[in-house]
Amino acid sequence: MASIQRTRISSSVVGIIRLWLLVFVPFVVLPFLFLSGKVVPYTALWGHAVFHLIYLPIAAAGWWAVWRFVREPSHLALRVIAGLMLLCQTSFLFGHAGELVSVVQRGFFSAPYSIFSENPHMFFAMFAVAGIMASELLLIVLTVTAAVQRLLRRSRRVTGRQAYEYRGAR
Repeated sequence: MASIQRTRISSSVVGIIRLWLLVFVPFVVLPFLFLSGKVVPYTALWGHAVFHLIYLPIAAAGWWAVWRFVREPSHLALRVIAGLMLLCQTSFLFGHAGELVSVVQRGFFSAPYSIFSENPHMFFAMFAVAGIMASELLLIVLTVTAAVQRLLRRSRRVTGRQAYEYRGAR
């Protein structure tokens, strides 16, 4: 029984690490590379299109990882948090795909900088930004909840074992 619980815990840890790698890391790295102006200059009109082209499959892989995580944990709190995160990731995917379509319609690799303030792009950007920000916050909540549950399980096992050893000493 203890080995089964350890396997569940380790698969949960692997799932959370997978979520951090597919949800958080691209959220930090890709905007820095393509939209900050530090790596790809603002004058390079292709940076925005490449950002959307690269981020969309990574976002889809992140959605898949969240969907897979929803089915894994046995604890209800983790499933609910992951379910909410899946909803947010869906909003992000919808918004990001809509932004990409809007960039393609406006010239794709030569889309003007003014696209950031135009209506179709901004409409979809609202979904994308709200979805990814809420998803990042829920990822932090999910990680903290899983860590607290793991500590509580460990303390229950230690407390139970100590009580058994104490009774046996009599």
